[in-house]
Amino acid sequence: MDIGAIVMAAGLGTRMRSQTPKMLHPLCGKPLIGHVLDLLIQAKVKKAAIVVSHHKEEIITYVKKQYPKAPFIFVDQKTPLGTGHAVLKTQHLFKNFKLPLVILSGDVPGLTLATLKAFVEAHVSSKKELTLATAILEASYPYGRVVRDSHDHVVKMVEAKDATEEELKISEMGVGLYCVNVEPLFQSLKKITPNNAKKEYYLTDMVGLIESKHAFVIQQKEEVMGINTREELSRHEKIFREKINQAWMLKGVTLLDPQTTYIDSEVKLSEDVLIYPQVHLYGKTTIGKNTMIKTGSVITDSHIGAQVTIKEYSVIEESTIEDQAIIGPFARLRPETKVKKRARVGNFVELKKTVLGEESKANHLTYLGDATIGKDVNVGCGVITCNYDGGLRYSGKAKTVIGDKSFIGSDCQLIAPLTLQKGSYVASGTTVTENVPKDSLVIARVKQMTKKGYMKKLWARSKKRKK
Repeated sequence: MDIGAIVMAAGLGTRMRSQTPKMLHPLCGKPLIGHVLDLLIQAKVKKAAIVVSHHKEEIITYVKKQYPKAPFIFVDQKTPLGTGHAVLKTQHLFKNFKLPLVILSGDVPGLTLATLKAFVEAHVSSKKELTLATAILEASYPYGRVVRDSHDHVVKMVEAKDATEEELKISEMGVGLYCVNVEPLFQSLKKITPNNAKKEYYLTDMVGLIESKHAFVIQQKEEVMGINTREELSRHEKIFREKINQAWMLKGVTLLDPQTTYIDSEVKLSEDVLIYPQVHLYGKTTIGKNTMIKTGSVITDSHIGAQVTIKEYSVIEESTIEDQAIIGPFARLRPETKVKKRARVGNFVELKKTVLGEESKANHLTYLGDATIGKDVNVGCGVITCNYDGGLRYSGKAKTVIGDKSFIGSDCQLIAPLTLQKGSYVASGTTVTENVPKDSLVIARVKQMTKKGYMKKLWARSKKRKK
């Protein structure tokens, strides 16, 4: 799409009542402005100015990190004097720019590529200098009213705070989206004055100053509704999630209860994924074919392979799970964990920065941290890799390495740094402090002592004492 763009991102956002800039409040896992910038990337915008002021450092940092190669240029409004003043500050960037210029708000995340394309095409085909997007809304909306003459031609826009009682009854309102030719835009902005209730330079005043104009009525009004409060953010969150869930079901994903399934905008799912109720998929998570995710599981920024089973109430963060693995129930995988093919992680098992090899298993009540575990290893119940000593001997976390086909019995402590070579067998109840050679048996526990009949004497003595 051959366009330029100006993104309005300088507002203070006081009604959000937050230390977080409004533009950076998340919606389905992505900041509001991120949805708008994604749209411009999809539209292949040639040049885009992002007007910033309040919280500019945070907004600029986010955009530069997420869109390092995009044609986005920042313009600092410094002293915010209104929307008209904000756009006028971008004039130097669009000198001799011949393409249509789209002006849109950074807090209106719902606009789709199809609607934007239709809007721009309507502007180009009309051969008008200005096309303003409008919507038919209830009188309670605080948006600018579109005033038309007796021939139904657009005359001007009036901000709600400056409108007369009669004008406030108008249901056609501007929604902060414009497509305009560069030269008449900046010519009109130089003529506006702050003669209004807020003493600001209104961008809407250009509508009355540009002669050649028309309105494009947006039928799907939810696409152009801005977000100014937490309540509006929540409402958009519900709309977005419903659309995301509908889209995935159309692509072959089964959601047993879409109303309680939460999928972020950048999550990627494959065909025949089965998702149970109360599942949360966050960030840039990907899920492979025929994988099943059961009730209550929470997965963040992780890659899940094909034919994986994630059982109930498992929590997975920044991890990789390969094909046919089984996780849970009640398992926790912390960042930098990798579970390889057909491996199993059972109930109340926690892994952190650990590789669990192919067909290996840790099924019960176990902590494995900073460990590399080979193929076909059995890790028994209650095993702990002791990877941190408070910095007494080494800095950071020490590593544990367990070779292929090893067997770690129940209730063992593996005190890192430690290497157990292939075929090691650690007897239950052992504390391992030294490296173990290949095919060795390790037993490190106090020898059992049994005193026959001893307890009979103790109970008799206790009974006598109570009397």
